[in-house]
Amino acid sequence: MPESQSIVLAQRIVGALIAAGVNDIVYCPGSRSAPLAYALDSAVRGDLVRAHVRLDERSAGFLALGLTRRWASEPTCHDVEDLSPVAIVTTSGGAVAELHASVAEAAHSHRPLIVLSADRPDEMRGVGASQTTIQYGIFGPHAPTVLDLPADTKPDQRVDSRVARAVHRACGRPSGVAGPVHINVAFRDPLTPQSGSATLEPLSLAKVSSPSIYRPRRLGQTWDDVVDSSLRTVIVAGDGDDQSGEAWANYAKIPIFAEPTSVLACDPNRIAHQQVLLASPLADQIQQVIVTGRPTLSRPVSALLGRSDIRLIVVDPHDEWVDVEGCASEVVASLAPPRQVSTDDVWLEQWKEAGRRVSQQIRTILDESPMSVLVLADLVWSYDSRPLMVGASHSIRALDLVGVDGHGRSVVSHRGLAGIDGTIASAIGLALVREEPTVALMGDLTFFHDVGALAIPADEATPDLLIFVADDGGGSIFSTLEHGRPENAPTFERWFATAQPQSLKHLAHAYGVDYVECMTRQDVMRELDSDVHGIRICHVKCARPVQIADVRKLADQI
Repeated sequence: MPESQSIVLAQRIVGALIAAGVNDIVYCPGSRSAPLAYALDSAVRGDLVRAHVRLDERSAGFLALGLTRRWASEPTCHDVEDLSPVAIVTTSGGAVAELHASVAEAAHSHRPLIVLSADRPDEMRGVGASQTTIQYGIFGPHAPTVLDLPADTKPDQRVDSRVARAVHRACGRPSGVAGPVHINVAFRDPLTPQSGSATLEPLSLAKVSSPSIYRPRRLGQTWDDVVDSSLRTVIVAGDGDDQSGEAWANYAKIPIFAEPTSVLACDPNRIAHQQVLLASPLADQIQQVIVTGRPTLSRPVSALLGRSDIRLIVVDPHDEWVDVEGCASEVVASLAPPRQVSTDDVWLEQWKEAGRRVSQQIRTILDESPMSVLVLADLVWSYDSRPLMVGASHSIRALDLVGVDGHGRSVVSHRGLAGIDGTIASAIGLALVREEPTVALMGDLTFFHDVGALAIPADEATPDLLIFVADDGGGSIFSTLEHGRPENAPTFERWFATAQPQSLKHLAHAYGVDYVECMTRQDVMRELDSDVHGIRICHVKCARPVQIADVRKLADQI
């Protein structure tokens, strides 16, 4: 007996995804998506793809984002050719809407996320049918590429080609700009195999065709045509930066100010403590800035990029390049290094010496401080080299403020929209796709916001993940802003800090993961030195980091 149209179409779509380079698919259970479940089961039994089943679509979307980080620590990690596309499957209705936060993050951080949503057929739309909404274009500008496959789509090579187009578009081929895409496919009953799932043959890719599509070659704009070498120049690098910055700095002997998630964060010419140094009088001498990636962590960096008295060069292949204040003098997709190596390193050494002085002063402040997110960030950054997922709020800023050397490690944070959504889920995805022990650093609110991501089905793989939770009683990041001023104390705790009474220990036990409480530096060091098997939560009770003000005051002493 021939299989139903829905089953055959689902198998063709899943086969086309795999043939186009999808290695991981996240699946959220549902009824209308059942044909895709059966197709995935046959693909998994054929060892063609790795599947991850999750109940909550929001966490599942961020798990998929973490899984796109397969090449995060490789030398070509920001080369779109090496992006690892990941698909996430949902049923119809509200399940699709739950993915919007992860799709928006993928759009702004240029991650290759493929949403595959099951839908009701045309005759069930707009007539009050259950679990039916307008799914085509539901993500708006965050996923402008939408492939809508009606229920009567013929499962032939044209489906292979259209699905392959969507996958390659997500990876930035041939455009050069990666980002999320949406495949919406309608299924009619019957939604099950004619003979039951146990007898569905393992998926074969023998008849699936997929074209080879290449990204554009970028030779880079000539250095002398863009950069004025007579000006005192610095490089500012943010998330998603161009790895060519290493060559720019080496050839031109110019300092790098790089955020922790930048590929330049561990470069020898990187000057640590940019939040302090770029607020110092020394920064007044800067005449030209080359900015790459999306630096979004600190006000001193934003102020520098908004100065009208400097020449601002933006290196970015995307149409949303970084120029918030409209000060850019030049915008180029890529930049070639100088043809000759400079022999003048006085400017670079001046910054390195300033950085060393600030490091010594920060070390004195940290050594005399109680446990705080600053102390914890310093320990995790300095004494560990495993892949690191960092919460996008206070933790990443603490890392940027005090971190010196990062041992060439891979550091990931949600910098596209800089939200705390899905941090645990993405950390799990990062650990799974890297297949090595991974560390995560986050605040207590970031942890509580995504604690549901710890719900991993019993027959699913659990990664080796060490989660440090800096618990300082809520959103302490707001205490460093205007909202934390003494005159705002009556409103601060309820409306900004929003401390949560839930027990991390009991939550850990409820989700079946290890829990340990860390009170001292020695406790944290012990956990960093230990082997990790499965997920372990390290609950670090912290004081609110009042030392941030002391660190920032160092700018006046340079």
